Amino acid sequence: MHSRSIFNHPIFTLGAFTAFMYAAVSLVLWSMTTTEVLGINAFIKPAKFGISTGILFLTFSWYSNFVPRVKKKAFQRFVWVNVGVMAFELIWIFIQAYRGSLSHFNTSSSFEGIMFALMGIGIGLSTTYTLLLFKWTFRSDFRMHPGILWSLRFGIIYFVFFGFSGFIMGGMLSHTVGAPDGGLGLPILNWSIDHGDIRIPHFMGLHALQLLPVIAHITKMKGLGAIILSIIYGMACMSLLYFAMQGISPFS
Repeated sequence: MHSRSIFNHPIFTLGAFTAFMYAAVSLVLWSMTTTEVLGINAFIKPAKFGISTGILFLTFSWYSNFVPRVKKKAFQRFVWVNVGVMAFELIWIFIQAYRGSLSHFNTSSSFEGIMFALMGIGIGLSTTYTLLLFKWTFRSDFRMHPGILWSLRFGIIYFVFFGFSGFIMGGMLSHTVGAPDGGLGLPILNWSIDHGDIRIPHFMGLHALQLLPVIAHITKMKGLGAIILSIIYGMACMSLLYFAMQGISPFS
């Protein structure tokens, strides 16, 4: 495994720090305000998105250590696309939280409908661009331990596939299947306890990009073990998506 720091890429690392600060501000506002959206404090959502973005950017900052020299310029374009898209999304989420209004699935006005559509276009662009990383892991020497490399390959596949599951929610203008959004959910995460919730496989698939390589690294997993674990993980995520689409909660 390469020995360089996870903090190798200055833009992604700065972006991660900024996202964590954004989350910290949201947590403070969460404790100070009573504004609610769908029955929960409005600033829970920006706090969660800030933490998730920070983790994602740190992951890409670490992966930048392994990008081949001939791909450096392409990776820089990838950096700016991701930073720009996530900055736009986080700013809009925060504004809507402050207003006590939905940021996603909101077509209550023309402007809010346009902003929601722009978020979808941006996320679609950045997720598609991530396929570049997927291609590099197969066509170039990433200088990684085989277990971590195979975990990364599967992690990117799941990140892209389940990232696009967000468009299912966008098409429905809802993340809950079988009931309106805003029902009884898990603490903080607010995933539906009684009905299907597409956010669950969406979240698990997106964070395969971090979880699978971290498990492979901690356990010093060999290539075959990483492949088996990754396939089982992917099957579990697909099962979660299937049950969500059937309106069934894994917690019921």
